[in-house]
Amino acid sequence: MIGALKSRALVGLALVSAYLYWLHVTSQRDAYQAEAERQQARAEILREHQQWQRQQIETLSAAMAERDRTLTTIADDMRASTAALERLGETDAEARDWLGSDRPSVITDWVRELQSSADGDPVPRANGTRAPNQ
Repeated sequence: MIGALKSRALVGLALVSAYLYWLHVTSQRDAYQAEAERQQARAEILREHQQWQRQQIETLSAAMAERDRTLTTIADDMRASTAALERLGETDAEARDWLGSDRPSVITDWVRELQSSADGDPVPRANGTRAPNQ
């Protein structure tokens, strides 16, 4: 009888142990599934943010390309204006007289600097003043 009780107790203990182990395994499985879902949601958020950053980069690149085209056009116009002004100063006696006349020295200096600037870039002034168009 004691042997039968021991065997029943061992069977009962084995069933309780198996049930507790099953509970432990299913709770771990559920925790892993919840973590996997959380990581998938996080990955989706990161993918969306990465896509948004790519769009921002493309927008900025397009804006910078447009800015570069505009600056190139402006530089070309300045070079053409400078070349025309140089030719005018060299060939037009009236312009030469005007540059030599009693104009305010700031204007005369500015025009001469425009003539002497071959690349169209503003020439720095010694006294720190800026040309009227700057």
